[in-house]
Amino acid sequence: MSRSRNPMFQIALTANLFEWYEFSVSGFMALAIGRLFFPATGDTNALMLSFSIFASSYLARPIGSVFFGLWGNRRGVGSALKLSMLGMAIPASLIAFLPTYASVGYLATGMLIALKILQGFAVGGEMPLGAYFVSLNTVGKYRGIYCALVACSTFLGMLLASLVVFGLPYAAAWVSRYFPGTAGLTIGAWRWPFLLCMPLSLWIFSIRGAVSNAGIAAPSVGVPARWRDHAVTPLWQAAILVAFMEMQVYTVFLWLPSYLHSYVGIANFDARSTNAITLVTFCVFTLCAGYATRWISAHKLALIGIACLVLFSYPLFAVLQMGGFLVLLAVQLAFALMAACLVGVIFMVLPDLLKDNWQSMGMTLSLTVPTAIFGGTAPVVCGYLIERTHLLTVPGLYIAVMGLFALPVAYHLAFGMPSQSPNVVGFPREMRTTEPRQS
Repeated sequence: MSRSRNPMFQIALTANLFEWYEFSVSGFMALAIGRLFFPATGDTNALMLSFSIFASSYLARPIGSVFFGLWGNRRGVGSALKLSMLGMAIPASLIAFLPTYASVGYLATGMLIALKILQGFAVGGEMPLGAYFVSLNTVGKYRGIYCALVACSTFLGMLLASLVVFGLPYAAAWVSRYFPGTAGLTIGAWRWPFLLCMPLSLWIFSIRGAVSNAGIAAPSVGVPARWRDHAVTPLWQAAILVAFMEMQVYTVFLWLPSYLHSYVGIANFDARSTNAITLVTFCVFTLCAGYATRWISAHKLALIGIACLVLFSYPLFAVLQMGGFLVLLAVQLAFALMAACLVGVIFMVLPDLLKDNWQSMGMTLSLTVPTAIFGGTAPVVCGYLIERTHLLTVPGLYIAVMGLFALPVAYHLAFGMPSQSPNVVGFPREMRTTEPRQS
């Protein structure tokens, strides 16, 4: 079976694509949406109000993680994946048909908020369960690269959104030129990226149509026995690893360009261009880390990445103060290499840790709650620490200190428990990436 037609490869490749396409479109078009769904105001306020709406979706994610986690445990991960896809696709597509503030006032604002909250509820199960399904249904030499591909699908969604939004004014100009009677259509061109959500979601849903309703091996009813024994250790271990991973990723790959420009005084072009190069390279490093699990266990690779980040984050932030394009690029590439050792294997480590007790519920909770608490707040915390200490290198210290909490967890997983490849259950034999190992 060719790689492009392999259902598991397609599921991994599109695991986070839709979520991050819509999220990125909303971010890239935040100013336009702020102007359309709020009273006339300045661009700064419109931008702030727009992002506040999109941030509201995060409030519903933990609730969605509980719902879809329980659904996955009781009715199968495959069923939960399909349901979460519908839960994201319908609200995202309906945004394209919303009236604006100019038409119905704050009713338009309220409908947009409601759709974003519904979408956030579904996202609470989308990414965790997609990763969980791929990880526990792939064994042998393909498991590492496919789990890394799940992480990389995020960047594919961002790239697609970037291309769509970039080409939007050119497409509107072309339609206006060759179809002069479509003025109303071009005025509503902001709706087009959201209309694309419909065919995109149908395509991904058709890929997931091959997923067995049985899903991962899990109790069909009731609560797993280990839950009643208060097996909370795997859950908080997973949460600590995710909290460190997310705060580091948000700090280094999302906030760093603003930090370099606003605090260090680096030219905006240098800050943005080095970040863009780093993101592409980070994706490559992530895939390489997944591929490297053929020779080194995922747990040990995660330990190496965390240990290196603890040791070198502060010195690297000190080097950033030197400026210069090549220096900035070298430092960020070093961060990308270290972070990839954790990000590239996290969707192997977490399922191995949670599959015997918390299962789908643990996967959703351990990814959504720490991300909301530590990932989204990382830029704010870093800015606050700089303001209080007047040290431009303090974000590196923040990463190192957070890593000290994750380091003993990673060490225990690397040397205190075996790294096991799960059995393949609930996925048709002809669609597996490799045959399950014989016990």
